[in-house]
Amino acid sequence: MTVKKYASIFIFFIVIIAASLASVNYIVDPYILFQTDRVVSFNDKKPAAANRSTLYKPYNVAEIRPKTIVAGNSRPEMGINPQSKCWSAKNGNVYNLTFPGLNTYGQIRAIFHAVSTGSVENILLGVDFADFLSNREQAKKNFWPKGNSDFFKRLLVDEQNKKNNSYWLSKSKDLSTALFSLDALNDSVFTILSQSANSSNRLVSGFNPAKDYQDIIRYEGAWVLFAQKKKELQQRFNKKGLSIYGSQQWSVEFESIKRLIQLALEKNIKLTLFINPYHYTYLEAIRDAGYWGELEKFKKGLLHTVKQYGKQQVMLWDFSLYSIYTVSPEPKRNDAKLLYSWFWEPAHYKSELGELMLVNMFGQACIEDKLEAAGVKLNNIDIDMFLQNQLVQHLFLLLKLHQSKKPFHLTIWLLLHQM
Repeated sequence: MTVKKYASIFIFFIVIIAASLASVNYIVDPYILFQTDRVVSFNDKKPAAANRSTLYKPYNVAEIRPKTIVAGNSRPEMGINPQSKCWSAKNGNVYNLTFPGLNTYGQIRAIFHAVSTGSVENILLGVDFADFLSNREQAKKNFWPKGNSDFFKRLLVDEQNKKNNSYWLSKSKDLSTALFSLDALNDSVFTILSQSANSSNRLVSGFNPAKDYQDIIRYEGAWVLFAQKKKELQQRFNKKGLSIYGSQQWSVEFESIKRLIQLALEKNIKLTLFINPYHYTYLEAIRDAGYWGELEKFKKGLLHTVKQYGKQQVMLWDFSLYSIYTVSPEPKRNDAKLLYSWFWEPAHYKSELGELMLVNMFGQACIEDKLEAAGVKLNNIDIDMFLQNQLVQHLFLLLKLHQSKKPFHLTIWLLLHQM
């Protein structure tokens, strides 16, 4: 065999192998990059995409070009369902552009990216207290960071909302890797083998249906999720010296909100901000760690920013309240198969509560039961009185929850002490 013929055969087999590899990865589409058809029991569930939202969501939202986007972290990713019946027809197609673990600055940059497609008319942003609480010792001056990670290279616009020249190169590299890498092949095989009813999954709309949580609750109990998250919250909030603001009452998080508001007004986009709900045990972790004052500053700071820049066109809702939804018994070890109504664990609420939030914010008549409001619109209320009332509500609801048998005079003393 001549060298030329050997080389030809070698190249032929390389091409065949590469083509086969690409075909499998394209058809299975483990990272939801190609939006190929989903086939039940074959590639319908996408467990490999669960931790890759910063990879596929920027490209998906640019392709889908939704009229409405839901933004934020993992809480609205699991709690606000784009397919909910509580969206109105004027919201059009809805995409869940949320990123677990991504900070507020990154979330806002992703929104700018989506807006640059020219299709977005409504933005619903879930803001999170923990995302604003940080160690500010190194923040000596106000600045607007550039962001050099792979995620920011996947956005159509840069930090100044100008065309990102790295976008197409980044997209080409990501698609090539998803087609030809062995890691992608491993994830394709993993996807095919993980097609059980409760596999971790991400829908075409970007929503996380939290099926894997249901499996944990079914076999181990909801108390496991609560116990694990409470431990994480303890570690998170037990850090000393955290604050909402840096020097001169400024932070990159509030600067991000300001710039988002300005963009929404400039583009005539309807913007609704909401503070995510937390189970009361989450709120108690904040209180026990001594950061309740920072939580109140956070709410006041959001309201101030909305009033200063929103021109009465931006709505701000607070769902992080002590309410009949957030104050529910904490699961115990022997409640192995009990499914709790509103929360998966202290930090993440279910889509059932998300629907009530949509009812409050948009007024849709989509739920038959007449339930109490899940949140409060902050735009036109006395914020100091509101926060004071929450302290009173905190006492009453916790006393009711624990079926307190304290003497009446002691209950009154506790109430006055809270006030």
